[in-house]
Amino acid sequence: MKDNSGDALRVAIAGAVAMGCAMGIGRFVYTPILPFMIEALSLSAHQAGIIASANFLGYLLGAMAVSLRLPGTPRQWLLGALLVSAATTAGVGLVSDETAIALIRLLGGVASAFTLVLASSLVLETLARANRRGLLGVHFAGVGIGIGACALVVLAATKLGIGWRGMWFVHGAIT
Repeated sequence: MKDNSGDALRVAIAGAVAMGCAMGIGRFVYTPILPFMIEALSLSAHQAGIIASANFLGYLLGAMAVSLRLPGTPRQWLLGALLVSAATTAGVGLVSDETAIALIRLLGGVASAFTLVLASSLVLETLARANRRGLLGVHFAGVGIGIGACALVVLAATKLGIGWRGMWFVHGAIT
């Protein structure tokens, strides 16, 4: 019988990277960048909340949409969602209008949900086949790693004098 333990670990790590990018960065990077955006754009708490809510709505819509019969393979949709997550993360740095930011964050929320559901499904299937379900924690640890990375990148960007737009661009590039 073939030993798939190395494949299982690689898949769990790949899942962690996907989760770190789309969830840890794509979904949660807004929080550490928000104070810089509030200052630069004179956003009110209400406006900041609307932008955050748009991302949450996108996440809900994405979680519902991913359950539909979609053409192509789950892997293709996952890779597409990761690309959209990177593009929408960087894209926030291109606009200053609250509505435009909210729309971009809505699309980013959809991409985050697709990534969460599809990556988790693909990783769980692989780990189950290899009888290595214990590695599922590696996959989900990616979210926390991504959140921690966001905080460190924002801290470094602040020390380097990079503004809020640049912070979005850097996080998009990392994703």
